[in-house]
Amino acid sequence: MAKSMTGYGRGKSSQEFGWEVEIKTVNHRFLDIYIRLPKPWLFLEEKIRSFIKERISRGRVDVYINYCPENFVGEIKTDDKTIEAFYCKLLEIKEKVGFEGPITLQLLSLLPDIFKVEKNVNDEELWVSLKPALNEAVMNLDKMREEEGKVLIADIEKRLDKITQKLDVIKSRREISLLEYKNRLEKRISELVDKNILDKERLEMEVAYFAERSDINEEIVRMESHIIQFKSLFGLNEPIGKKMDFIAQELFREVNTIASKSADYEISKQVIDIKSELEKIREQVQNLE
Repeated sequence: MAKSMTGYGRGKSSQEFGWEVEIKTVNHRFLDIYIRLPKPWLFLEEKIRSFIKERISRGRVDVYINYCPENFVGEIKTDDKTIEAFYCKLLEIKEKVGFEGPITLQLLSLLPDIFKVEKNVNDEELWVSLKPALNEAVMNLDKMREEEGKVLIADIEKRLDKITQKLDVIKSRREISLLEYKNRLEKRISELVDKNILDKERLEMEVAYFAERSDINEEIVRMESHIIQFKSLFGLNEPIGKKMDFIAQELFREVNTIASKSADYEISKQVIDIKSELEKIREQVQNLE
């Protein structure tokens, strides 16, 4: 099922462990994962990154993880030497610049590396306790991404149908525009030379040359094929955004060729409308994984 690259999911583990996970995703050309994790648990980052990579293939992914267990599974210690060094340095600075007021405990607590957490469980136990919360967040994220994906696909399909209708108009105009060109050419030549000496064979050659130069049948056939291929991606259970973007580029290429070959006003009008629909399709495709 097609998924949008934009979504949000949240998950929690049991109160005993107290993991809280939030994941936010937005569209991006590649997969970029940013993990915000409390410093004592940074060793889990690579496991989290691997877990995300197995489930998300494209987009900017922000992962926020908090750890608030019911029973803390670690011991908080202070680094007395570091505290003493900071305190002495603060006194030195105070005397040097002439600041007034005490050096408080609150001020010292804000300094880096004052507190250290020593965990009472091993790394694997912590990872096992985190995985349910992480998995729940990804599942909730996927639900949102799938719902938005359905909306994007419905809009793309509607626009592809409009393009098909406009291609039908172009096909119907193809033979008419050729006949109109022949009539215009014949009238123009007739105004320049006597009808009795009009070279009918030369006229037919000119018309045949115009027909060959302005033949857009191949481009129409390829566009119809691309549209069928585009729609065949809708039901795939895999990332389809890049494939759709590539097909949309091919559709642009074909419709630009039609525009360069045809001088017919009605065909040009349909080409402009098709380009407009393709631009909107490409905007939507940019949001699909």
